[in-house]
Amino acid sequence: MAEDTSLSAIDTPMRTQGLTRQVPAFAMVGAFGFVVDSGITYALVRAFGVDPFLARFPAFAVATGLNFLLNRSLTFAGSRAPILQAFVRYCLVCGVGLAVNWTFYALALGAAQRLGLPTPPETLPVFVAFGTGIAMFATFFGFKFFAFRA
Repeated sequence: MAEDTSLSAIDTPMRTQGLTRQVPAFAMVGAFGFVVDSGITYALVRAFGVDPFLARFPAFAVATGLNFLLNRSLTFAGSRAPILQAFVRYCLVCGVGLAVNWTFYALALGAAQRLGLPTPPETLPVFVAFGTGIAMFATFFGFKFFAFRA
């Protein structure tokens, strides 16, 4: 018998598990996380004089918590993993993602500074985007196959 792939009012499109739905949802959640991450980084540097290399850590932590909630409910809504277990695994994947993200952020920011390019707080979102863009590939598959697996 063929499997019924129609969606009911309860089984919304956000619950289907294909990459064609997950990748755009992940991108939307990631865009939100980017705004949170770069906004907090900018605010900490601009308003409080925090070093731009250090400002990324609290910004990343806040973005990680918010993105977990959004990814759990939107991107990987069909996950049957217990929420605490999923959160711990999510944080482990995010730790790897942070290492990749921050490394490329720091390399790009450091290279710009060594080249004598101005790096005022207003330019930091560009460097955040660079690190985030590279890290998103590793984190998507880590979330899909590790954090949110049952």
